[in-house]
Amino acid sequence: MATTPTLAEKEFRFHRVHPSILFGMASDRYAGWIGQIYSKERYEKEITRRTHEVGDKSFTEEVLPIGSLTEYFQHFPLLEIGYTFYRPLL
Repeated sequence: MATTPTLAEKEFRFHRVHPSILFGMASDRYAGWIGQIYSKERYEKEITRRTHEVGDKSFTEEVLPIGSLTEYFQHFPLLEIGYTFYRPLL
């Protein structure tokens, strides 16, 4: 049976999580986090846009500059480096 999420769960409050559990993301430069993780004023003029095609549809990906990682690590202690799955580090 499904339960109704609490207010803390809806607001993603994880302060009661055990200190040995670390949270991080693989989408470290995701422009959709501007205003939540990243400062809007700091990066809005440095966003790179890339268009991708999947089948007969296309979408635009917005990516922040590598310097945004400084702000990322103010929120998360861990970063997944997922691209090594597709090709090894140089």
